[in-house]
Amino acid sequence: MTAPGPVAESDALLESWRCVVARHGERIALSNGRRTLTYRQLAAVAQRIGGRLAAAGAAPGRQVMLQVNAPIDAVMSMLGVLEAGAAFALLEDGLPQAARAARMDRVSAVLSAGRGQPADALPLPWVDLAPELDGVEPDGPVPAGGICPGPAAYVMFTSGSTGRPKAVEIGRDALHGFSLAAADRLALRPGDRWLQLASLGFDVLIEEVFPALMTGSTVVCRPDSVAPDPQELHAMLSDMGVTIVELSTQYWREYARWLDVRNETTPPGLRRVLVGGERMDPDDWRRWERSGHAPLVHVYGLTECTVTSTMYDGRLPADAQEVPIGTPLANAEVTVRGADRLPVTPGELGEICIGGPSLASGYIGDPEQTARRFVPDPRSPERHLYVTGDRGRILPDGNLEFRGRLDDQLKVRGHRLEPASVERLLTADPGVAQAVVLLDVNTRTTLSACLVPAGPVPGVTGDRVLPVTGERREELLAVLGAELPDWAVPRRLFWTAELPKNAHGKLDRHSLDTMLAAASRPTAEATAPAADADTSRERGQEPGEGPAQLAAVLERFRVLLGDPGFGPDSDFFEGGGQSILAMRLVTELRATLPSTPGLRTSTVFDHPTPRRLAHWVAARTGRSRNAPER
Repeated sequence: MTAPGPVAESDALLESWRCVVARHGERIALSNGRRTLTYRQLAAVAQRIGGRLAAAGAAPGRQVMLQVNAPIDAVMSMLGVLEAGAAFALLEDGLPQAARAARMDRVSAVLSAGRGQPADALPLPWVDLAPELDGVEPDGPVPAGGICPGPAAYVMFTSGSTGRPKAVEIGRDALHGFSLAAADRLALRPGDRWLQLASLGFDVLIEEVFPALMTGSTVVCRPDSVAPDPQELHAMLSDMGVTIVELSTQYWREYARWLDVRNETTPPGLRRVLVGGERMDPDDWRRWERSGHAPLVHVYGLTECTVTSTMYDGRLPADAQEVPIGTPLANAEVTVRGADRLPVTPGELGEICIGGPSLASGYIGDPEQTARRFVPDPRSPERHLYVTGDRGRILPDGNLEFRGRLDDQLKVRGHRLEPASVERLLTADPGVAQAVVLLDVNTRTTLSACLVPAGPVPGVTGDRVLPVTGERREELLAVLGAELPDWAVPRRLFWTAELPKNAHGKLDRHSLDTMLAAASRPTAEATAPAADADTSRERGQEPGEGPAQLAAVLERFRVLLGDPGFGPDSDFFEGGGQSILAMRLVTELRATLPSTPGLRTSTVFDHPTPRRLAHWVAARTGRSRNAPER
């Protein structure tokens, strides 16, 4: 067992937490619709968890790996680790075993903890927190008083270009400063109710929890870790009395689309919708404003700088070509700098750099990447800046505008991805000489990969791409799926004889996009009425499946995936679909087939081909028509 690490002289985070508990002890701190805890009850649970973990070896300078599936358990467990003086790291549900192991390699955790027994045991002592999480008085030790905590609060993981994840350790002071700054900017108050939606391994979770708990607000948790579709989200916002919610840009677009289709507005109690993670289209922002929905807040930040560094709200100027990312929170110093790392004049493009107390100290166990991203400030060499790799400029009104990337880093559904981490896995296959991973040209929410074969592949020429199919595709996807989270796996793979180059001999990504777009253009055969959408049993029509349902469903699949050749028995997810696109598919099918009751995103996961989904639709439509009137 390693010796305890450094101890903080004081812990402003826990001191503020205890002040909030003393002031708002009987207010609801945490709820998931089935269970509620007051601030006093939540504090007691956290202290019992802290005592249990401290007795098992958690201490200042050490980390505890949390494996929890229920969001309400995650909140209680995070607070418990902080009470023990240690730092927490969360392993979200569904991570491949290899990805879990890679995260473990990056930190020096001494314990793993959660509810019950883990499905995939880590090579660490396990602490079952079920008695504490359920509020049952434990037989174990009572919390030790006066624990002097370590300086760290939590660890989050981001994509690394080498294929190994980077571990970012955020300090307690940084978390405390961020929580107060975010709460102040959003004017959080005790009556607010913030809905927790983010993945438990995504740092937006921190923003959904700690600012609310520093102000006497309520954290409203989903009953499980499954993301609700737009209709379910709308019901949650209304039924749970939510006043604040944060959505990824793609998720927000799907919710906005659902509201438009249903001619609905956001619930009257909802007063702020935070949106971030990807570029925001100004037309989408203005359309939302015109519809009279709850006010938007555009957020920008990075894991290395404690979640969010800038926010923008208010009406968008009529002449704005981009939605600004706003002005800095009180805990962040955000500047735009040139190649010499000195600030550029307002209006001039440069690299967005972040400094101040919100910064992490670097990447655990990775001095090379730390030195590359956390650089001395030329104006005050004893202080550091985080160089984001994002281009931007300061507008005349003082707001910051994001203008793209300086490198090849991608944003996939709110996650930052170094494409090299995926490309390395692909080129490890002896049949792949080169690989390029890029955003899918049709969906822009999923990934594609272009591969140069190490040997001849029939039909592959230099001026076109050819889909990778059959067993070869399954072999490559199996390797990726064993190492990467689902959102980082490119579902559409293509062969090409050579990668296009520009005049400087570098990869021409624009030409590559054009080649992929050409591969998806409709052909006369593909745009003709689908012969396999007729009523003949010889073509394998399911009993009860109508031609109208299959034709309508097949058309939606083809348009949404940008694949006019998509067949009635092709799989939505193998064709590039994912959860956000499944939400859009459901919204569009509800508009196309309005008599279909009970259609949910989970239905697409259970029936992922057009034929199977059309059969489900036909069965449910018939059942609805035959139901007795009430």
